[in-house]
Amino acid sequence: MVERPKLTADSEITAEACAWVAQIESGDLSSADLLALREWINRSPAHTREIRAVAALSGQLSILTDMAEVHDAAAAMSSRLRRPAWRRGGAALAALGLWIAVAAGLVAMLLLRGPVPPEPTIYATGVGEYRTVALEDGSVVKLNTDSRVEVDYQETRRRIRLVNGEALFEVASDPDRPFVVFSGDAAAEAVGTAFAVRLREGAAELAVIEGAVAFYKVFAAPAKALGTDRATPSAEKPDRARAAVIVRAGQTLLSSALPDDAGAPAPAAPLAVSPRELQRRLSWTEGLFDFSETPLEEVVAEIARHNRVRIEFADDELRSVKFGGIFRTGDLDALLEALERMGIEVEQPDEGRIILRKADGR
Repeated sequence: MVERPKLTADSEITAEACAWVAQIESGDLSSADLLALREWINRSPAHTREIRAVAALSGQLSILTDMAEVHDAAAAMSSRLRRPAWRRGGAALAALGLWIAVAAGLVAMLLLRGPVPPEPTIYATGVGEYRTVALEDGSVVKLNTDSRVEVDYQETRRRIRLVNGEALFEVASDPDRPFVVFSGDAAAEAVGTAFAVRLREGAAELAVIEGAVAFYKVFAAPAKALGTDRATPSAEKPDRARAAVIVRAGQTLLSSALPDDAGAPAPAAPLAVSPRELQRRLSWTEGLFDFSETPLEEVVAEIARHNRVRIEFADDELRSVKFGGIFRTGDLDALLEALERMGIEVEQPDEGRIILRKADGR
């Protein structure tokens, strides 16, 4: 199993920053786009730094110069419109001039306001590693194998970005500082609770152990500026009373089931899971695999996630075979012996490579 490069997430932020700068340059920014841009910049100090860097690099602190020129032009237009001709239908032009000035001011404010925020603190694990981190407010983050989070604590908020992998969050109560975990295209917000988030293929899976969590979509960079066909989430800031889904203790939900905005159709209801199932899902916090009637294909994927090994199926029929048992995540030999006792032949032709086949499949 090849460890994911650390630069992947940073490259994604750079691409999104470039997309925003390109859209600003094009002049194709609606009021909804401006709201989305503000939310994107505020989501992480890394976003703020990157969009400033991209703007400066492309000559686009000229963006700010252009914005100032647009502001002056809008002011001049407003002055001209105070002449009698204004009464002959210039109201729309006046409104347009005012909007341009407001938009220019907002974008300039977003790009230049205040000092650059401090770098987020990064915590990460490699394949087969696990880590428990005590944060400054008393909250605790437990990182699963091959996982990475960025912690951004400020005076009025607590923000964490799950870059990859999976983490369990035990949140210290502080109603004045919401605790928000961003993962993929979704965010989970809590005041004092315990929940886990797993990120795979861009989708986030939330499981709540204690309390309740507001789960909602967040904004992406504009798809047309990125030059992709990827759908762009609604640029309106979520009205959490309608767009967020409240996930309670003993429930789980995928971000793909969340509505993009408050006017979207009702989302799928959170799925109730038993205490035993929650315990099984979080067995990694104790360094254990806990399988129960689990298809062998899922078992193999989980083994490879925690160990530097590639496991192949010589016979596809084995993928659906059910498997159960509790094993140490690093005790690969015990797992393979259990498979052999089920009548599955285990071959190891090379170091780090395992082939599974039916005993009579030669």
